[in-house]
Amino acid sequence: MPLRSNPWLIIGPAWLVILALCAPAQAQDRENCLFCHQFQGLSRFDPETDRVHLFYVDPSYTGHLKGAHARLACTDCHNADEVKTVPHQPTTPVDCARQCHIRGADNAPIRFSHDNIVDMLSASVHTPDALGDLQFTGGVLLQTGQSKCLYCHDEPVYNGAGPVAAKISQLGERAFDRCDVCHKTQLPIDTRFFVSHVASRLAPARTTLAMAQTCAMCHSDPAIVAAHDGMQDAVASYMRSFHGKAALLGDTDTAGCVDCHVRSGANAHLMLGPARDESAVAPDHLGDTCSNIRCHPGADPAIAATAVHLDLAISGGTLEFAIAVAFIILTILAFGPTFLITVLELLHMALGRADNHHGPRYRMTERLMDDRRGRRLLIRMTPAQRMQHWLLVLLFVMLVLTGFPLKFPEHAWSGAVVSAIGGTGITRIVHRWSGVALVVGFGLHMLNVLGRVARRARQRKPDGSIVGFGGAVMELPMMPNFADLRKSGELLSYLLLRRKERPAFGRFTIAEKMDYIGVAWGTTLLGLTGFIMWGEQIVSHWLGGRVFNIAQIIHTYEAFLAVIHVGILHLCAVIFSPLVFPLSPAALSGRTPTAKLAEEHGEFVAGVAEKLNLPPEGATNA
Repeated sequence: MPLRSNPWLIIGPAWLVILALCAPAQAQDRENCLFCHQFQGLSRFDPETDRVHLFYVDPSYTGHLKGAHARLACTDCHNADEVKTVPHQPTTPVDCARQCHIRGADNAPIRFSHDNIVDMLSASVHTPDALGDLQFTGGVLLQTGQSKCLYCHDEPVYNGAGPVAAKISQLGERAFDRCDVCHKTQLPIDTRFFVSHVASRLAPARTTLAMAQTCAMCHSDPAIVAAHDGMQDAVASYMRSFHGKAALLGDTDTAGCVDCHVRSGANAHLMLGPARDESAVAPDHLGDTCSNIRCHPGADPAIAATAVHLDLAISGGTLEFAIAVAFIILTILAFGPTFLITVLELLHMALGRADNHHGPRYRMTERLMDDRRGRRLLIRMTPAQRMQHWLLVLLFVMLVLTGFPLKFPEHAWSGAVVSAIGGTGITRIVHRWSGVALVVGFGLHMLNVLGRVARRARQRKPDGSIVGFGGAVMELPMMPNFADLRKSGELLSYLLLRRKERPAFGRFTIAEKMDYIGVAWGTTLLGLTGFIMWGEQIVSHWLGGRVFNIAQIIHTYEAFLAVIHVGILHLCAVIFSPLVFPLSPAALSGRTPTAKLAEEHGEFVAGVAEKLNLPPEGATNA
């Protein structure tokens, strides 16, 4: 019989295929609600409230049993009488505390409710009355009758067994095959569902950052903060702490709100304020909360004095505030004058201004460069010094790349850098050991300097007197002296057009000497504060917890000063200055360009010429 004359030969098998495909869906969606609610565009605009109501339900949540509610029928939560007609009439919001009729592991009907959660909330700081009185800045968040659980909770989704039971993920289906030997027929339960349920509940439902965002809905809302006396934006101050910054960079192991505010073994719904003796943040328990085995094991309980919610902007009158202000002033005083001189020098170079002695100095420098002995004596950095310089460059770059993402964690580049390195854990390791290498290298350098000072201190001056330790220190080539200070003033006068002649510096200018002093000062300060923060288990027993606030402030502000000084002033001097662009040869060969020697190191050039008995320009030999 031709198919055209009997279309049922096509329609019949097609319906059988459709029914076969729909059978699993019907088994998972017994009330066939997904027939409509599986479409993502299913929604309605309410002109009275100017809101869109979305009615979409992800079919995979039920089909793949992705959460604790996946085995429930829709009418286990929604009123069956209200949804039995299509389109539905206005429905009553779901009461999360209502009693449900569900089926247990053996498929036997049982009754279940969240009444115990309501009891916990009633005894916590988040009482139902307190949640009901919330007035948000943006207006009402929940409609009348909606459960207050929705302030913190959404649809619970299993995160999978991987984070907790990695071995299960490695075995794949074989793990469930072993369970099904007994639990498929003799003790029938859905092993995949319950393994996912247990593994997911052993892991945090949200990441540290997601939990902070949930808490921020109330604890960062200006209207709610203003309505409670003494309340501050706790989430904002947390995000400025080390823990919060680590969370922003993707660290899921750093301490979050629940880790600190819920005692070990207690339920998160029974969160208590610091006035309650049994609270995790009560004065008698806070030290134990911080020094537990998961966070800071071995640390003294005094580590709790470290301010997780420190807000410097409103901490006037505290030691931490005073130190921050002092470093801001130090940054302005250290960076400001040098920045002014650098800008003025670049302006003079752009205009081509030079003093009357520049030409003779330049020609003398050329004469010395043409002489083999002159070229050797004009080298300002020895091979050992150049090697130390490039090692310093490498470590400085590593420290900046691994440290500054924690200073600016909210920027996309910070997360990209940390991810490229391998995550926050690897980043911390690289940062710490780069710091150790820097401190060790600086220590060896200082031992070499002290050895030179000790040898020179025992020598005698031309008048027969002992040089002494102080005299030997002042003779060091990188040690600023009174002549340098005088010449700095003369240089500023020259750049401000108040002086016609530019002062002539020796082997190193005052700016280069201050760079050296800054490296010594910064390495010492950053190394000391870095070791304090790294060794909290030991330091907290000796210095308490507040020292970590001070160390973090000093470490942060000193690192910022170092970066802006090197990134702006030093790079201008050795890369972007027209006298050395694109890179000063002194960093590679030790030789400084002729123009720079003549412009900035005239005294050094004159000294080398005198040592080689080269007559000044215009002089004649007798």
